[in-house]
Amino acid sequence: MKISIPKIVDQQRYIFEISTKESIEQLQKNLTAPVIPGQTEVDESEYPRTHLLRECEGWEPPHPNIIAAYFRHFQAHFEDYNTDNKLSVLLGLSSNRRVREYKSGDRTIPYEVWRKFLVMTGRAPQEIFTVFAFMG
Repeated sequence: MKISIPKIVDQQRYIFEISTKESIEQLQKNLTAPVIPGQTEVDESEYPRTHLLRECEGWEPPHPNIIAAYFRHFQAHFEDYNTDNKLSVLLGLSSNRRVREYKSGDRTIPYEVWRKFLVMTGRAPQEIFTVFAFMG
């Protein structure tokens, strides 16, 4: 009896293909997300908009007032994330203390965490990267 097992590189490509198809499906679903009016807690015109840029475009961390307003606005609309602990899990943070530190300005929010939040709230597009080759 002979069992034919595909090469590792072929297995990896198959997994990549399945994952890509799932990602495309999620991107399509993202286009149907509900529209929620923006936050009204702070006047955003009083702050620079550099927190909306990509890192290579001159991104600067948002003011803590912006972070706090955006986070509270999100939490008010999504019960599943209505606590700092639940929001920290969603953002992939080690503890809810980080969310509080970002909101208070005691710690600077990292670009990757902020960008993830902007994408999840429809304030920034998701980035797609080019695959140049499948290298084993």
